[in-house]
Amino acid sequence: MLKLSDSHVHEDATALAQRLQCGECSSEQLTAHTLAAIEQTHSRLNAYVFVDRESAMRAARASDARRKAGNLLSSFDGLTFAVKDNIAVKGMPTSNGLGYRGDAPTSEGDAEAVARLRSAGLIPLGKLNMHEIALGATNDNPHWGRCENPLREGYTPGGSSGGSAAAVAAGLCAFSLGTDTMGSVRIPASYCGVSGLKPGRGSVSAQGVTRLSRRLDTLGPLARSSRDLRGLWPLLRQTAREDRLVGPADLASTRWALVADCEPLGVDADIATAFQQFVATLPGSIQLQRKFADADFSAIRRAGLLMCEAEANVTFAGKLSRRPALFSEELQRLLKWGAARSAPDLVRAEDVVEAAASWLNTQLQGADFLLTPTTSQTAFPFSQAAPVNQANLTACVNMAGLAAVSIPLGISSEGLPFGVQIIARAGAETTLLDTCVALEAWLLSKSNSSHEMA
Repeated sequence: MLKLSDSHVHEDATALAQRLQCGECSSEQLTAHTLAAIEQTHSRLNAYVFVDRESAMRAARASDARRKAGNLLSSFDGLTFAVKDNIAVKGMPTSNGLGYRGDAPTSEGDAEAVARLRSAGLIPLGKLNMHEIALGATNDNPHWGRCENPLREGYTPGGSSGGSAAAVAAGLCAFSLGTDTMGSVRIPASYCGVSGLKPGRGSVSAQGVTRLSRRLDTLGPLARSSRDLRGLWPLLRQTAREDRLVGPADLASTRWALVADCEPLGVDADIATAFQQFVATLPGSIQLQRKFADADFSAIRRAGLLMCEAEANVTFAGKLSRRPALFSEELQRLLKWGAARSAPDLVRAEDVVEAAASWLNTQLQGADFLLTPTTSQTAFPFSQAAPVNQANLTACVNMAGLAAVSIPLGISSEGLPFGVQIIARAGAETTLLDTCVALEAWLLSKSNSSHEMA
């Protein structure tokens, strides 16, 4: 058998599945190596808050037995995944990023998405670090400690699914699950150089996920490639039937809409330049220029946050009254502010969110996909104040209930990755992911051509 190294566990899940299929390694061997990597990097990255080693190894041996008997449950049978700590996994604690110390409630059953992956033979390793109750985008958790960006020490991995992106980027699981309320899967994916899917509203079950905002929350996967997400999607989606565009993912016939005014939005120069170069040579039958600078993203962001703060007061009211020490002072302040808003304040916030949803749907008219940078910046140091515009290009997708993927686009002059966001209608996730696979292949061929010319 192949002697596994750290480079092997950094391969994407599709490549790892092929190694299992060819007998180059066993699930037991791969899982053991991944668990060792988690232990070795924990003090530096702090991506996991709970690891169930014994159960993972039992599941890996069971997968090897199924493979030997020819009874695999899916093409990803025997690969590992890890779960953001606001998603239930049977027998594992769920802290929601709050200040439990050994007494977080243990889940009696799996969230439906976790159950689907488990029934496909995937192996849950543990729970991942997150921003406190998912209300934030730095993963600077006051109770569990910061989750570090594996690409740059002292830098945020993004949030609130920071642990989910960091674990995938560091080779500490083949897949991860996160939640995305205003960008909390796509922002970390961009900052950590991985791929993340925010499905359309209702496309993936939210059963077993702690609510932050009923309207805005979506469970979504992260992986090291679009082809991994494409392979995983049939295992996660709620229904077998989807609205597909006509024909396969043919970039040359795709109708693109794209943001035309990156600089007025405050997008960093490196990202704006790379995005403009990307769309300038992108194959497609049509490109529709969309102006975003007229949108009041500040008002949209505040409205979305108010909805989250108001609902969080309902979700966590009992815990807050019984055990206030579980909550940081900053989170208590946010929740109290949300609780003090009037009913008219909430109605006005809902009106802003509804208008933002309608506006974004309009940007998709006449196009198959809408392209934007995922974020306006790359990952930043924890010592720096979080930019207020982190979610400006992602939040409206949740408000409109659309689907979106962030895939890696480039590397900044400071050596940090950033992503491009591809937005599609809800129900078109399969076609969206097919297109992302084609885009990643096109970007790779373009990069290889540039290197050959150099």
